Amino acid sequence: MTVFKYSLRRGLVKPTSIIFNMVLPILMMVISNEESFAMVGGRAFFFLSFLLLFGGFMMAGGIQADKLDGVTVRILAGPITFRSYLIGNFFAGMVPMVVLCAILGGIGFVRFDWTMTFTGLVVLVLTLVSAVSIGMSFVWSCLFKDKEASMVAFVLIVMLMGLIGGLTVPMTIIPDWLMYAGAIFPPHWAARGLEQLILEGTATTEYWLSMLALVMFSTALILYGSRKRIA
Repeated sequence: MTVFKYSLRRGLVKPTSIIFNMVLPILMMVISNEESFAMVGGRAFFFLSFLLLFGGFMMAGGIQADKLDGVTVRILAGPITFRSYLIGNFFAGMVPMVVLCAILGGIGFVRFDWTMTFTGLVVLVLTLVSAVSIGMSFVWSCLFKDKEASMVAFVLIVMLMGLIGGLTVPMTIIPDWLMYAGAIFPPHWAARGLEQLILEGTATTEYWLSMLALVMFSTALILYGSRKRIA
């Protein structure tokens, strides 16, 4: 069995992954009304991104379990390289998240009459949020040796980033100095991109700058996680 298939199957059968990568996001799309997605104050897009931060982390969290259980050492003792092991885990985490983001976009397209362009731009934001989350999972697996401590730290930090970054509360009520501090975290750029998309209805320069920032964050996190050996 390849690393990709092994990691994908392991991630999909975890109850937490099912909850955050299927039940809660799709339920939010189904029960929310159009106004909650049509205005910044509705916050539906923002809370959806918040859920995906946890979802991506759950999908890629198996590498930490492998490290703690000694599975990584046994895998790397064979013909599999450390790089191929991480690549397999990355795609095992991303593929379900991309499918989920496409499903969410499809629900919005059908239920709320979103245009194809708007749907594609929403899916792009959510996909990049998922990539950032998987990158954070890689880093967490390097920094923490205890699974419970890792989860508690992740929850606390994501909640803090969401608060000062504009995912859980509107940017308009965040003090300027605190918003500048939030700009060093990925959720700020996800919130900024979504805000521009909601207000303008299309991609603006600020939207693409926000997407570029998310790409840079995800790349930096994944590269850091791949350079720090977790075995």
